[in-house]
Amino acid sequence: MYPPPELVAQAGPFGGADLVQQRGTLAELAQVCQTWGAAIAALHTTPTRGPSASLVVRPWVINPEHRTGPIRGAIPGFGYAAVLRAYESSCELRVAAREVDERWTELHWIHGDLTATNVVVEHQPALRVSFTDPSGVGLGDPAWDLAAAVDMIAWLSPRWRAVPQPLVDYLLLGYRRAGGPGRLYPAIQAVRALATVIWIADCPSESSNQEQAEANLEFWLDRARGYAARVGCLIAVA
Repeated sequence: MYPPPELVAQAGPFGGADLVQQRGTLAELAQVCQTWGAAIAALHTTPTRGPSASLVVRPWVINPEHRTGPIRGAIPGFGYAAVLRAYESSCELRVAAREVDERWTELHWIHGDLTATNVVVEHQPALRVSFTDPSGVGLGDPAWDLAAAVDMIAWLSPRWRAVPQPLVDYLLLGYRRAGGPGRLYPAIQAVRALATVIWIADCPSESSNQEQAEANLEFWLDRARGYAARVGCLIAVA
């Protein structure tokens, strides 16, 4: 059984706007995040029986030493090159990547690319969250989607003028109440932060100022290193 089109489609089934365009009070944003969490859980708990269930291609950041060619020859300062340098300089990040590779599961439908531009929010006739770009949808580790959502809240919070942690709490509340199976742990959050580095480097809405762009990437690289330093801990702090 494939995830229903009202949950994952080429475009929002009823219109709406992506997360980047959302604005509102803290209470309104919290409600959006809780609904978002419930929508992720609905995707993750979609039955997987049937011949159409293909496996998600594991993100290359999980196992970068097996990636060669254009990625390893990326232009210095570009997202890919920044991530490769981070791996080469940090044993903790390499340990985190190995842990994610070993713990990766393929039992649940996941989106695989839950960036802010792939999450659509509709406010009328009722609050509703759905996902676009189904090209990477398949069976994979639900923790990857969950870690991506946490990263997107951290990325959006300055634009929303909100403190991220309460919004993360509402996201996880919606996810847990809807029966979401994914559980965050430091290693997957470290590796997901590296994937976010690459997304930010390619994001057209980011600053065109080179110095600011490099500072943004360094913030996310530090975030990845911070999570990697907690590998082995039982609880991840978003």
